[in-house]
Amino acid sequence: MARLTEARMELNRVQARKISAENYRALHGGQRVMQFIKGEKIYLRPLLRTDLNAIYLGWVNDAEVTSFMIRPFPLTMEGLEGYYEHMTQTYDNVIFAICTLTGEHIGNVTLNEIDWISRVANTGIMIGHKEFWHLGIGTEATRLLVYYAFNTLNLRKIWAGVNEKHEHSIKMYEKNGFQYGACLEKELYYRGSYLNKMIMSIFRSRTE
Repeated sequence: MARLTEARMELNRVQARKISAENYRALHGGQRVMQFIKGEKIYLRPLLRTDLNAIYLGWVNDAEVTSFMIRPFPLTMEGLEGYYEHMTQTYDNVIFAICTLTGEHIGNVTLNEIDWISRVANTGIMIGHKEFWHLGIGTEATRLLVYYAFNTLNLRKIWAGVNEKHEHSIKMYEKNGFQYGACLEKELYYRGSYLNKMIMSIFRSRTE
């Protein structure tokens, strides 16, 4: 009886994974989307135009999701499409969709303003689906991105600018080996106060 129950549970899990995959392919024109970099909880893949939907637009207009991001104005679908074009059609930016292992798009992680001469870039991350907050998703996505930046793109330094009040983000970068490099005093306006912007960075030479 116990074996039968276990077998039924496994069948349900298999069916759930199949349904999720089929729904995902349907959303993206029936195509399987490549898992560009796979981790333990998530994988990174290219952000697609089909990702630009009402859910994504909801993330970037959610005050809680964007509370530490410099985005004071509401964003329209046209604005989101413009951002997508900027990030995917230039050679100094890289944007990845963060997906669960079942294919659900839950956020993005980026390399920005890549300096191909000095081999330096800055990074940013957004987890739009709040139910995936505080589960280590951001930490893993950043770890995968840094590995890609150092080992595939041959960059030597990645840095991030962080609001001093954003404790979760600071801890996330610290877990990935980022260290404090500078403090821009009273650089950021946040909820009625001017706060420090912490510059955190990681060097490839210090990870080898």
